[in-house]
Amino acid sequence: MIKLSASLMKKLPGDVEYSSRSYSAGIEVELQSGARPEELQGQLRRLYELLDAAVNEQMKGEYPSTPSTPKASRRSHKGSQRKATEAQLSAIAAIARDRGVADEGLAELMQEEFGVGSVTGLTIGQASELIDILKENGKARQ
Repeated sequence: MIKLSASLMKKLPGDVEYSSRSYSAGIEVELQSGARPEELQGQLRRLYELLDAAVNEQMKGEYPSTPSTPKASRRSHKGSQRKATEAQLSAIAAIARDRGVADEGLAELMQEEFGVGSVTGLTIGQASELIDILKENGKARQ
């Protein structure tokens, strides 16, 4: 079996200065192992069209979206507000790669959990927490 995973995220400026609203959708399908490249391309195109339609529905308010407030704002992070270390950034990249987490999935996870779109925006505490999350359930974010 061949497993295709796709996700799509769009961001729009928020109501408050320096904020944004994120809309996203993801899908995973399995195909027969003998699928030809053009069949895979066609399936990927259909997946993108489905995802694009779902995200556009969210943006129009026709489909409920999840709150855009990062979970991190509801948590108390003890410790330093210093930026993540190079060792932490390397660990995040390696664990995500080993768990098969795509860049888009990692970006979506960081946005949901901490309100940042890049590993360079993480604090030491957030990076540590992200490492734990990836170790526990990284496969869910492909």
